[in-house]
Amino acid sequence: MLKSHAKGLIAIMFIVAIVTFSGCTDTEEVKIGTLLSITGDLSPYGGPMENAAKLAIEEVNANGGLLGKQVTMINEDSQTSEIAAVDAANKLVKIDKVPAIIGAAGSSISLSFIDITTSNNVVQISPSNTAPDFTTYEDNDFYFRTVPSDALQGKAMAILAVDEGYTTACTLVLNNAYGVGFETVFVKEFESMGGEILDRVKYDPQATMFNSEVEQAVKNEPEVIILISYPETGSLILKAAYEKGAMDNTEWLLSEGLKDESLAGSVGKDVDGNYIIAGFKGTSPDPGVTGPAYQTFNDAYVAKYGTETTTFTVNSYDAAAVIALAIEKAGSANGTAIRDNIRAISNPPGVEVTSIAEGLRLIREGTDINYQGASGDVNFDDNGDITTAYYAKWQVADNGSVEWGDSIDLG
Repeated sequence: MLKSHAKGLIAIMFIVAIVTFSGCTDTEEVKIGTLLSITGDLSPYGGPMENAAKLAIEEVNANGGLLGKQVTMINEDSQTSEIAAVDAANKLVKIDKVPAIIGAAGSSISLSFIDITTSNNVVQISPSNTAPDFTTYEDNDFYFRTVPSDALQGKAMAILAVDEGYTTACTLVLNNAYGVGFETVFVKEFESMGGEILDRVKYDPQATMFNSEVEQAVKNEPEVIILISYPETGSLILKAAYEKGAMDNTEWLLSEGLKDESLAGSVGKDVDGNYIIAGFKGTSPDPGVTGPAYQTFNDAYVAKYGTETTTFTVNSYDAAAVIALAIEKAGSANGTAIRDNIRAISNPPGVEVTSIAEGLRLIREGTDINYQGASGDVNFDDNGDITTAYYAKWQVADNGSVEWGDSIDLG
């Protein structure tokens, strides 16, 4: 009697388990994660990037969601910290069980958790990782980025330095994948153009005092210091450089990681009330080269958030759009299925589409599409890199704002 009852109970539990599992599959929402720098050194970029991704998902949900379900975004803060990022990635992958993550903002942050995503078949698309390391990383094709590699921006910085007439330089860079990767390319290109590197200085991203690094950077009297940094630590370095007289006889060029409207205010003003870094120049991906969807995105962003778009917001929107369109194309919110359909919706051939709504409609009609991003072409090569890149000069205006200069011909 007990054995019969036990067998019956086991059978009932098995049936319930099947029904429960099937019910979860049929009713669960489609989830997409973000892991961006809402706090920490990259916080000036992280919040706007997350907002741009949210805007894309709102457009998806306004057009029927994905696979007949509304999309839920689960947003985590990396705190611009590798330790915090690993914890957040584990939560997104193993607890929230998202099939795709938008992020991280910093290259070293992504490298800290990329093995978590790839080993669990979770797609990762970064809107701002520029370190060359990712091109050859063994990621089983689960890592993509919607921003070009610094393999090209390092060359753009070298061209700017030569165009400005500098023949000797010192690099002062974050000791992480972004800083070292950028520096390596710059040094190679600058020397190939006849320039001389007098010193290469690296600094700890967690440090708060940079007097010794500044002293080392200027000791051999370079004509220019190439600062590859983020806003929080970069502003402290520039402030220390001013206080130690390291700007008196040496010029500075800045990476795109410093192109933030708050930078001049953070560095401060001189005794005459002028911004210390007014006139400082740098390089960045060219905002003048945008995709056909840019104006629509920009107008929607300004209308919703009441502020102008910033660096990497358009790339974040495209990252979310690519993931969403790949899910609809795959007919599954499974990481492997998403991976296998990213190029199918973003690369030729296919009908060129300039909006998420149009892309979803055509996919549902069985039509192949080629998504034309708000940031430009988002055609991915075999390494998950986008295949086109354009750069421009920027500088800090007298009023402390960022203003754009000419495009840089990479030749």
